[in-house]
Amino acid sequence: MPKYANLDHYLDADAGVLKNKLGIRDEALLATAEADYVAARSYELAQNPIAGRFDLAHLQAIHRHLFGDVYDWAGALRDVDISKGQSYFAHYRYIESSAAPLFEQLAKENYLAGLDEEAFSERAAYFLGEWNALHPFRDGNGRALREFLGLLAKRNEYFILWTDITQEVMTQAAIAAFRGDPSLLRGLIRAHLIRL
Repeated sequence: MPKYANLDHYLDADAGVLKNKLGIRDEALLATAEADYVAARSYELAQNPIAGRFDLAHLQAIHRHLFGDVYDWAGALRDVDISKGQSYFAHYRYIESSAAPLFEQLAKENYLAGLDEEAFSERAAYFLGEWNALHPFRDGNGRALREFLGLLAKRNEYFILWTDITQEVMTQAAIAAFRGDPSLLRGLIRAHLIRL
């Protein structure tokens, strides 16, 4: 069964994969190619972070950088509704209006400046959970959000060692946060947060 059950213009319906610049029509091959490109672009971001205002446009620029080699729509807000399992993400028409107060709140909290490890982990988990519920892009939300939050951490002289967290564990924490309990995300961030 295709990974994407609902048909939309992002999907190559015959192949059951997202349309891509590489012309790949096999799900496993696309996943491998995407992971390779994103890993290379993530390394570039570690060396030369994308400057921005820690707002939606900044997140979009990060997504575009990570996925631009693979997808034409990289960095663009999705224009279809999506879900994973029992989780239905924000209706696409409300992504921008729902994101605005979150980024305004982040700015009001001075981008989490001056917080100790516990407080930073708590607020970072809150924002990560809320941004994940928006799922602003057709795919690649988790990776873009982790890069974005990693830049925010670096701004505050922290580093989050995401590579030590398995996808399964991260997914479970994201699901719990989606259901209103960010404590697993908070614990993961705190356990992998390093003071620079």
